[in-house]
Amino acid sequence: KEPVQLPNTPSKLTLKEDLMLGEPDEDQNYPFSMLSWLSVDDDENIITMDNEEGCIRIFDKTGKLIRRFGQKGQGPGDFQNVTFLSVLEGDKIGVLDRSNHRFSHFSRDGECLKEVKLGEYWNVYRIKADSRGSLYANFVTWNRADKEVSFTVDLIKFDSDFKPIMTLGNFEESSKRNEVNMVEKRFGYDVRSDDVLVWGINTEYVLNFVNPDGKVIRKVVKDYDPEKLTEEDRKRQYKLSFGERTLPPRIKLNYPKHYYPYGYLICDDQGRTFVRTYGKANQGEFFFDVFDSEGRYIAKFACPVDEMPVMIKKGKMYSILRDRNDLPLLRRYTMVWE
Repeated sequence: KEPVQLPNTPSKLTLKEDLMLGEPDEDQNYPFSMLSWLSVDDDENIITMDNEEGCIRIFDKTGKLIRRFGQKGQGPGDFQNVTFLSVLEGDKIGVLDRSNHRFSHFSRDGECLKEVKLGEYWNVYRIKADSRGSLYANFVTWNRADKEVSFTVDLIKFDSDFKPIMTLGNFEESSKRNEVNMVEKRFGYDVRSDDVLVWGINTEYVLNFVNPDGKVIRKVVKDYDPEKLTEEDRKRQYKLSFGERTLPPRIKLNYPKHYYPYGYLICDDQGRTFVRTYGKANQGEFFFDVFDSEGRYIAKFACPVDEMPVMIKKGKMYSILRDRNDLPLLRRYTMVWE
């Protein structure tokens, strides 16, 4: 349950903010209408997606806007509803647009290099790419009955043209009509810089380390104390899902007694895996567990509950959050190991 202190290995991690994007300029202009996703390239340029305006903005590592491209629409190179973007092959930008049913490749100058139709796999989300051009994504299949809504989620490895190579895992979820499960069952997965996929299903604390051939080379099972959902947690979950809306009385919200073991995971470029848990620090922050490249539990650190870290690269962590006026912000931290 507690991190292991390895000889001659740092075990304490501190976050120090070094950049904030999204605050208004002198003319009260905001750079983001919406901050849907972000990624970071090898030069530490920050690539952001704004679904409200249908555009990609690229900032250099100092936070200076260096490029903007794209518009709302359905034509070539347009964006409708982007649910994920990532850096491909070091200098290209991959964009998943589920509403336009395509996965597009762009140069950093904004040129559309390639568009791949998703076909029967239009209902994919959360794409992760390896250095060989392979793509990992969730694929949802809905099964509707008179009294129940259920779906199956598969974790699939695709080639660069979105042709399936193998299915690595799956799970099923269901609820009765007019009921909502407020704690989401989901896959956690990311691809390390050595092309090892780390994945698990968050209903149990098990991480699978898989090589590019699909072979499990390591399995990590971690002990943990289940975290109860407090009334404050329920209110926070409701706001995340529905904002300030009041739901009709016929809608029933299902809250479990305990959270699942973790929410999601991300990998850095040093082979480490960071797992966002629901364990809480003194100020209410959620803990991240940190595993080294061998799968050993080496550290944990607290992150503000209203932030969503989505990228760790070159010793920097990038988070999406909102300010008091519900405006989107991007915060970057330097990660200091001791």
